Amino acid sequence: MSAVPPPPSGKSDPSLGGDGGLRRRPVPVHYDWHVSEGNPAGQDDEYMDDDAVFEDEQPTKFQELLGIFYDYIFWVLLAYCAVNAFLWVGEKMGIISPHFEEWSPVRWFHHDAHNLQKELFQNATASASTAEHFSGLKKWIEGGPGGWVSDKLVVNDYLSEEGRYERRLEVEAAVDKDEILVKLPLSHVLSADFCQQDLTDSTIRQVVEAQRRSTEHVDIAPWTWITLYLIGHAHKDHASSPSRGFDALLRSEYVDAALSYIPLFWNDESLHWLNGTDLLTVHLLDVHAAIETEYHKMIYLVPSIETTIPTIEFKKWAMVVMSRGETVELPDRDNRSKTSPQLAIMPLIDLVDHHLPMPEKALHADDDDLAKIQEHGSHTNISYDKESAAVLLKAREPLTAKSAVTVGYGVRSNSDYLLYHGFVMPQQWSELTLCVQYAMVELPLPADFPGWKSRHLAHAYRFALPACPSRKSTPHVAVGAARFLVASEEDVIGFEEKLMKDPSLLEGATGQKEEKFLHHAAQEAVSVACDTKAQPPVCRVPLSVESERAAWALLKKHTLERAAKHEGTIAEDDRLLAEDATKKKFTINQRHSVIVRREEKLVMRSWCNVVVKMEAFLRTAEGAEEMATIRLPDEDKLENEEPRQRPRYWSRLMKRDHMDSNEAECAFLR
Repeated sequence: MSAVPPPPSGKSDPSLGGDGGLRRRPVPVHYDWHVSEGNPAGQDDEYMDDDAVFEDEQPTKFQELLGIFYDYIFWVLLAYCAVNAFLWVGEKMGIISPHFEEWSPVRWFHHDAHNLQKELFQNATASASTAEHFSGLKKWIEGGPGGWVSDKLVVNDYLSEEGRYERRLEVEAAVDKDEILVKLPLSHVLSADFCQQDLTDSTIRQVVEAQRRSTEHVDIAPWTWITLYLIGHAHKDHASSPSRGFDALLRSEYVDAALSYIPLFWNDESLHWLNGTDLLTVHLLDVHAAIETEYHKMIYLVPSIETTIPTIEFKKWAMVVMSRGETVELPDRDNRSKTSPQLAIMPLIDLVDHHLPMPEKALHADDDDLAKIQEHGSHTNISYDKESAAVLLKAREPLTAKSAVTVGYGVRSNSDYLLYHGFVMPQQWSELTLCVQYAMVELPLPADFPGWKSRHLAHAYRFALPACPSRKSTPHVAVGAARFLVASEEDVIGFEEKLMKDPSLLEGATGQKEEKFLHHAAQEAVSVACDTKAQPPVCRVPLSVESERAAWALLKKHTLERAAKHEGTIAEDDRLLAEDATKKKFTINQRHSVIVRREEKLVMRSWCNVVVKMEAFLRTAEGAEEMATIRLPDEDKLENEEPRQRPRYWSRLMKRDHMDSNEAECAFLR
């Protein structure tokens, strides 16, 4: 009868945890086997080991799943790297073009703004609601500490020939020079500080508390606090509100009527008339983006705002603040004994219209006439009076009876007037203010931008270029950025070597070079030759003759490309405006659009003449000689960060003879 083999004895077996190393366990053998009879005499028990079969310990279920997970991560990462490498190669070879989702602003427009204007005028004149609202507003102001409104003031309703409804602040009797018309108590001035402290409004209170609790700093624009305050008061029951006189002016129909003339709230048909303008492609989108950015900050702090205040409502009231707000010196929040310029809505005072006299001659940025018109062209003055703790509306000059109370909004472009206030100045204004305006030109990044420069400049910049360069306004930033874009390794290294020998070539240069064991010549030289800490990086002086010529050629190229995007010519716009003056075929917004786009073409043509003429001059031998730099004396007062160290040809930029020239390459704008 067979017997089970006895367990081995004597020497330790590695499988039992002896000195043999890896622990193993016996397992069944999957083939036939037999057991020998007993233990042959004289043989050691070790012979038993030759018939035992062993295998490594099997992994657990958890270890198997973990291994599968690691394999999955490995292959996903490998595929991700492979796809990105493929896209990179495709972009470099021009086979694939990167695609970015375009941002589209949230928009609203009134579907029948023209009839809304007529309806408001008819209702106001039939029910005398304007007089009632003015009376309530007057009582509200005089109910404050030191508040007062002159009996000579009145608000009247007007409907223009084009059908535009307006409420105009007027005087019923003659007003003397320096006569006070309104004393608005500080408690009734809607500044950002005042509105932020109005914790009776639940939304403002929530935002203040959320901002305080937030672990990261969330900066909120001053106009946002005023916007939230106006929205809160617009939602109140006017009949029970203690400030019902003020609230009556915040009715949505009046807001909608006023906003219908601001391009932010135009329909596509009206915006079509602005095609090709900076107003449409740059400024309008900038305002949309600024408002929506502030709105998303509010949602980040208080998510419930998204349901209580729709985006469009926030955008409408934000434009009310931007349109009617005025920057005035008010007591500083941290030090009440001092004043600081602050944006504020001043009820009743904000009803004054814009007025500036038409200049007798063309204005220039460095002329005294510009300062005089800015300071003294207004019929009234708005200022804070410390003694009475009130904002005063005071007549700057005598006003005749039945005349409008106006104030100057400053000498600005028609694009600015239209974007923020919904009106434009007459056609003649464009010619007379041409030389205080700017054209917008973008300098894109080159396709082959080297790494030693790209590390300092991550994206393209758009530059405001003066239509008529002057002592106070030259294209020094754009030219400096163009120098940086076109600079080669030879340019920066060569200029660095010249700078070591003559530090006077660049203001602030030391003439000493730091010795390093390992260095990248161009990467270090560009930081010496150019200001790489500025944004955008600029080279403040010419690096070489060829580099300077290339910089101006780059400016000229992109100026002509931008100019070509304008639709039509100046002559065509003149013809359209002349026809409308007699036939009245345009809507108000259409006529405003033509005036704005014509003005932009005038400005672009003026700058185009400057850059084309200068680029041609620098290609001459005389131009090469005038690239040598000079330093203006310290006694010369410079503004707007104008460079003290500059090339000699810079003085040619400020000559006004370019205004009489019409370069052939810019002729398509005529």
